[in-house]
Amino acid sequence: MNKKIKILIVLLTIGLATLNGCYYDEVASIEGLPQNVSLKNDVQPILTKNCASSGCHDAGPAHAPSLVAENTYSALTEGGYLNLTEPGKSHLFLEISSASMPPSGELGINDQKIILAWITEGAQDN
Repeated sequence: MNKKIKILIVLLTIGLATLNGCYYDEVASIEGLPQNVSLKNDVQPILTKNCASSGCHDAGPAHAPSLVAENTYSALTEGGYLNLTEPGKSHLFLEISSASMPPSGELGINDQKIILAWITEGAQDN
């Protein structure tokens, strides 16, 4: 067999094996988001439970921003963590949807959608 064909077969085999190992987790998208999301009632409980613990994003955060209730809004808006033009590209959303944060485990898709919806709706201090 021609050497070029052998190399092509090997490359195709490697490529197919790599694709076979790929999978896609569900990621929140703009479609099907909840509506009328409130920072205080919907988003903050998620952040308090998963992010604002001691040594993480607490009042004197080891890791900016501070996500305790009294600091969340100003920390996120003034710190450049939100992109109201392209909510899916917000630093906050990218961190939670990529499973980078929180380190204790990925936020569920519903929590991701709530946060994305809040940003999409203009990230109001409500």
